[in-house]
Amino acid sequence: MNKVTFLGPLGTTFSHDAYVALSGIFSTPEVTHENYVPAGTNGEVLKLIRQRGGYGAIAMETRAEGRVAEPLEAFIELLKTYQSIDQCPLHIVGAVRMKISFCLLTRPGIKRDSIKRILAHQKAIGPCKGSIEAMNATMIAAPSNGEAARLVAQSEEHADCAALGPASAAEKYGLQILDSQFENQEAVTTFFLIAPRAHKRSVGKENRVLIVFKVPQHKSGALVRCLIPFDAEGLNLIQIHSVHVGNSTYNFVIEIEAKDYQLEALDRAMKAFSAYVEEHLTFGPFQVTSR
Repeated sequence: MNKVTFLGPLGTTFSHDAYVALSGIFSTPEVTHENYVPAGTNGEVLKLIRQRGGYGAIAMETRAEGRVAEPLEAFIELLKTYQSIDQCPLHIVGAVRMKISFCLLTRPGIKRDSIKRILAHQKAIGPCKGSIEAMNATMIAAPSNGEAARLVAQSEEHADCAALGPASAAEKYGLQILDSQFENQEAVTTFFLIAPRAHKRSVGKENRVLIVFKVPQHKSGALVRCLIPFDAEGLNLIQIHSVHVGNSTYNFVIEIEAKDYQLEALDRAMKAFSAYVEEHLTFGPFQVTSR
């Protein structure tokens, strides 16, 4: 049985909704109570897939607050184990850029003007900041929006609190929805679909490449030189993240955008890039769709 991993609890998170959407696009196994592997954080998803195998969805960035650091750092961690992408048992099949709506959830009978505390994942704050400030409420960080809903429903300590999360969390935990679109700016999160290497990767009109790499230590201009080939080919570098690995050195992860007509340019850039780095793992190109 193929396992499926994403941020839990099951049936209560945007990650669950994203996996269902990705599964429909890229033909992956349906998630059930029997094959679901719960992740406590986005940063745990890759680790659990490496341990258990199978598939998973991982939130990588939000429009309001940008990158999600933990999964990027989990990709960088792969360099400690795998020297080439052929050794790595997983890859990124595709991605979905998904518009989401944050529901304001409470126990039945709680009035909006009585709410002083709101539980949610940290990344919910950005798109909902104006609405939170208008309520003069204090934010309490939760591991996931689904866990925030569970705490409001089941913990007496949080009985008078509200949670932010998907409508599915209200249904699962018997909560009322005081506001079905609590965000005050458009909320969009990009999720990646992780799969065994045997699962076919898709490319489309919009694509991305995620690359984790090491540059030569203590060599002036090493990072700049390895990025120049992408600029020379007109490819957009949309983000870069680094992790300190000791001895004043860093490992990096970057994401590159590539339209369908830029795939040959991407190949040329990758060949030039590989000459300037000590090690790298390349995931992609893979298709990015919108929902």
